[in-house]
Amino acid sequence: MKAIILSGQRQALLTEKPEPQLPGPDWVLLKTRVAGICGSDLHYFISETVGGEKVPYPCVVGHECSAEVVQTGSEVKNLKPGDLVAVEPSIYCGVCDRCVAGRFNTCRKIRFLGHPGELDGCFAEYFVMPSVNLIKLDNEISLEEAMLAEPLSIALHALGLASPEKTDRVAVLGSGPIGLSLIILLKHYGLSAIYATDRSEARVNAAIKAGASWAANVEQEDTVREILLRQPLGLEVVFEVSGDQEAIDQAVELVKPGGRIIQVGIPIPERVSYQIARLRRKEVTIINSRRQNRCLEPVLEMIKKKEFEVAWLLTHRFTPDQAQQAFRTAADRLDGVLKAAFIF
Repeated sequence: MKAIILSGQRQALLTEKPEPQLPGPDWVLLKTRVAGICGSDLHYFISETVGGEKVPYPCVVGHECSAEVVQTGSEVKNLKPGDLVAVEPSIYCGVCDRCVAGRFNTCRKIRFLGHPGELDGCFAEYFVMPSVNLIKLDNEISLEEAMLAEPLSIALHALGLASPEKTDRVAVLGSGPIGLSLIILLKHYGLSAIYATDRSEARVNAAIKAGASWAANVEQEDTVREILLRQPLGLEVVFEVSGDQEAIDQAVELVKPGGRIIQVGIPIPERVSYQIARLRRKEVTIINSRRQNRCLEPVLEMIKKKEFEVAWLLTHRFTPDQAQQAFRTAADRLDGVLKAAFIF
């Protein structure tokens, strides 16, 4: 089968790999249909280390996808060849203390689709997943929308951790696909004071389209000053979605005393820093968000009911033989890209 591999830093290429076999009777062989490039995939592309861990090149990444069932194990009863599915990328054990506590996203034995060293990803013609991780699609959700449901599920989980009130004033620092998904959901749940930032003018404009009440480019404006001019008491919640140290510092300045910073972005360095005096004196709560916890199905239901529009987030489509161009476009934010995806 054809598969896209990351062979080294800023090196993506299409190659041949053996087709995967079903590892158990409850597993399913899937044909990739639409596979989105996530920010975490880009981390493996642009840096040889992520969070202090060395990237084990070569690797097949990718976890945001819709797929078609090709073959099912003998114990799979709810799916058949030809069915179209959305994919929950986290495989958890269900029996460890974290799973028993309902925190499946922090399972001690978790395996994640497309996480190097755990499970080959969906940037290939075929991949395998347990049947319990697959949600059958109907005609009311497109293959592209099903792929976009995964980043939306990350946003929904972060929103649940923040538990904002409708009257809260919030900021989203980083208006990539997950930041934009957060804005869409914040607007959907009735918040009106939503401030957004990014380095890309296209993404600043997209933030307004998604529902932000104000958005600006951090390279063109002093966004902290501008937001605090509008909200001099500060913000109840700040979502840091970029992983950049500069944005982390901005979050500390923007959050009000007693407020919350939700760390959604994944920093590439092993360590980041906080201005501890500012945090302590404000008694700020910092909550780290880890992927998502059973949020994919609720998001798919919202998309199915047309509660908001998400298809516009996918701006760039590539074929697998355009792997290098696709990764470079997404990593360097070329051509006004929001979300880029491979169409298999």
